[in-house]
Amino acid sequence: MKKAVFFDIDGTLWDMHMQIPDSTAEAIRQLRENGHYAFICSGRSRSNIRSEHLLSIGFDGVVASCGTHIDFHKETVFQVLLPEEKLAHALAVLNKHNMPVVLEGPRYIYVDEKEFLEDPYVIYLRNELGDDVKGIGEDLSQIEINKMSAEIRNADVEKVREDLGEDFDMIIHKADGVVEINPSGFSKATGIQKVCELFGVLRENTYAFGDSENDLDMLKYVAHGVAMGNGTANAKAAAEFVTTDINDDGIRNGLLHYGLIS
Repeated sequence: MKKAVFFDIDGTLWDMHMQIPDSTAEAIRQLRENGHYAFICSGRSRSNIRSEHLLSIGFDGVVASCGTHIDFHKETVFQVLLPEEKLAHALAVLNKHNMPVVLEGPRYIYVDEKEFLEDPYVIYLRNELGDDVKGIGEDLSQIEINKMSAEIRNADVEKVREDLGEDFDMIIHKADGVVEINPSGFSKATGIQKVCELFGVLRENTYAFGDSENDLDMLKYVAHGVAMGNGTANAKAAAEFVTTDINDDGIRNGLLHYGLIS
């Protein structure tokens, strides 16, 4: 029976320097040669998953933007875009709480760069995406996004959650001072569920590798959740198995543990 394995990117497939261990690339190639699906499953938007170094490993598909965009063999098979009125509401709330925001879409990233100035993440986006990083501006009608991220700074995140209302879910990354804001009811777990529906994969044949707070739902949802040795305490608590660190053959050892490769 064909199995499906889902991999987070940051801290899982590549490290903080965006270096991918050779053992990771080889293990995933062997996984697919053994007849199983390999999916990227990331909080990043599809527009921000374009590294040839990463994609050249070979994946069957990409679950992006916390489950709101799914590609399979380079074709988009599922997508949820944020309606203009909900985007306008979210931007008003974030502006009220002085939280600079990055809007994340399938084709473009939108950012008010004057709010970030020398922010290293925005500099990285500009270097990586070039002209596909655009300003937000006043006309929201042409903006297509799946989700957004914002800097917390001095904001009361619970008040922000209350003001955003029931149309949005938040994932707080305390270590980075960032909050991910997703359409309500969508997550990496719902993205995995959709993949299973589309391609006839039984939940009992699902596996996920992750390391951080936005991986918790998928680690709990799949039949076999694997936390990286370099992962957070919460990720390790949510997982069925804790593998070694990313740079200590973590992916390879996790796949070996479950007999998915040899």
